[in-house]
Amino acid sequence: MTTATELKKKADELRKTLAKIDKATGKSNIREREADVKRRKRDSERLVIVPDCKDRELRQSLELDDAKWLSHYFPELFWYEWQPQQLEMIDAIRHAIETGEDQAIAASRGEGKTKIAERLLLKHSLQGTVKLSVLFSVSGGHARDSLRSIMREIEENELLMASYPEVCFPVRELENTPNRAHYQRVSGNRFDTGEPYESAETKFSWCGDEITFPFVPGSPGAGAIIATRGLDAAVRGLNKLNRRVDVAVIDDPDTEDSARSEEQASKLEKRIDSAIGGLGGQRRGVGRVIITTLQSRVAVSYKFTDVTQKPAMKGKRFRFLIHPPERQDLWDEYVQLRKSDWMHESTGEKSTDAMQFYVANRAEMDQGAVTANAFRFYPQLQISPLQFYFDELAKKGAAYVATELDNDPPAEMGPQESGIDKARIQRQLSGFPQGEVPPDCTLLTQGVDVGKYWLYWTVRAWKADGTGYTIDYGRQAVLGTTCGEEDGLDRAIHREIIQRMNDFRDQPYSQQFRESLTLVDSGYRTDAVYKACSQIGQGIMPVKGFGTSAGCVQVSWHEAQRKTFDKQPICDGVFRSRQGEGSAKVWVVCCHADKWKSWEHDRWMTATDKPGCLFLWGEKSTGQRMTSDELGHSHYAHSVTAEVEIEDIVKGALVRRWKSKSKENHWLDSSYYTDVAAAIKGLRIIGSVKKPLSPSERPSARDLANRIRGIA
Repeated sequence: MTTATELKKKADELRKTLAKIDKATGKSNIREREADVKRRKRDSERLVIVPDCKDRELRQSLELDDAKWLSHYFPELFWYEWQPQQLEMIDAIRHAIETGEDQAIAASRGEGKTKIAERLLLKHSLQGTVKLSVLFSVSGGHARDSLRSIMREIEENELLMASYPEVCFPVRELENTPNRAHYQRVSGNRFDTGEPYESAETKFSWCGDEITFPFVPGSPGAGAIIATRGLDAAVRGLNKLNRRVDVAVIDDPDTEDSARSEEQASKLEKRIDSAIGGLGGQRRGVGRVIITTLQSRVAVSYKFTDVTQKPAMKGKRFRFLIHPPERQDLWDEYVQLRKSDWMHESTGEKSTDAMQFYVANRAEMDQGAVTANAFRFYPQLQISPLQFYFDELAKKGAAYVATELDNDPPAEMGPQESGIDKARIQRQLSGFPQGEVPPDCTLLTQGVDVGKYWLYWTVRAWKADGTGYTIDYGRQAVLGTTCGEEDGLDRAIHREIIQRMNDFRDQPYSQQFRESLTLVDSGYRTDAVYKACSQIGQGIMPVKGFGTSAGCVQVSWHEAQRKTFDKQPICDGVFRSRQGEGSAKVWVVCCHADKWKSWEHDRWMTATDKPGCLFLWGEKSTGQRMTSDELGHSHYAHSVTAEVEIEDIVKGALVRRWKSKSKENHWLDSSYYTDVAAAIKGLRIIGSVKKPLSPSERPSARDLANRIRGIA
């Protein structure tokens, strides 16, 4: 048997022999030889052999006609004969893509306008007309959905694979592993000249918020980029690989806020005009293509599709019902029958009276009517697009079909919100740090909202012209309370109110003012609040709000004034009333909560260069991205906008009411208390703060008692 020593000796002799062979053949060592073998193996695994285009002539002929190109490569989407409105839409989008000019198109909901725009963008990226394009939507998520739709076509569409293998085949070879794109290599024949190429790097990207087409030699679309962005994201200076944006497709830009608020629509308009409109280069502007359905006459889409307001956008509004039928009376009867059919169906009884009526009178009912799309109806439910239109009217109402199908929204579209939003408050910063009183402020007020577990407080400094600075806010735990129990709650609230006032008076900003005023909500645990305010004495008063909004006594202001005795008017929407029992009576500030919440919101909606505007502390951003200070005010801004005032038409009259969006409205309450406190101290917009009376000027107790009796 061979020993271990003999085996080692033979192994050493073999290694020496191999080393001599390596030296004779130019191989210095075994490691280098093995590395070379592995390198060649990796290169062979990375190499993708791209097949040739199956029908070059078909591809080139279809690229000359956008409509035919769409029908050929996407037969499941565009199976029907193209309608005149759709052909006009296709031509308008193509013109914007090729020339860099703008185009705004409003088409019916469900007409396929988004799919047409997405696939035309794909077409012009494949054939090299567009090198960098951006898909915009109301949010990044919506925009990414459009991008995924385009990606799926390249990954799965066999017709595209046959005509555009230089793009589709390298993508498919990733096999759902996008990281392979970083080291993939290709060989094949160039599409432009037919000459062969070997082992070229594709260097493309196939994931995330943007995709880059493979850099395949001879490919017209090599390196084309399609990116996505939300209209709420930063877009200024957007460029990729030193390219400026050729085309920006903006899909349904309006949100519910911009469709109801002129202020929000104005902000969105500025973003589309300034931020997106400036993405082009020196030699070619960015072509903006807006694809939308009008939601209201306030919406930004309405303005961009109006040639009198935005002539450069060359706005086009397409109606579903181009010409109405002559016999509207018959259609009115049909609508009533259709509603009756649905009522019967809800009880399990089958009814087709409406369909029978239409079939019997179709010639008369269709007379004079012209619809945009002869194929737009559900074959299992209707037999014509006109019937589909009136079914939608019966189901969803005249306002719906006017808006969503005919792009002619009524002048008033239900309740109109004030337009205040969280982001506006977050961005309205003074530039001063927390706790610092800006120059020329002459008044300091504090508002405290009382709850079972927390006190929410806001501190403001005011200029004489009504400009207010929120220099501090926070919440203070009500210690010693137990969830579900009331024992000790009054004592805990009483203790925390006193602690809040001590903390407030210890602050440097409080010590800068000779006098200040704090109002404390007394709607919850009233006796505890009264007792705390009475114990503290000067500079603090309980407050009670009356109105219909959340967090206040739910009676009208007129009723509150009528039922409250011993009252002294202070200013519009504010009086004080003597409340409590016996020696525990205290002066309570009674305010019109709805009015003062509106006043609070109006101040945030006031331009920052006008008197009466409100500010938060912190550094304001100079670009689109929020600063840490702005982001830090998120919870406060959410609370201040937890309720909004809306206007509605009820029985022909304009009615204003409050709508609750969140229960977290505590800082809204504490903030409007600071406004009421400022009004009590004499603050008026573009006015002056009344100077506090000196001790010699203040009325005596007897004068005050006589004044109260006189008012009563």
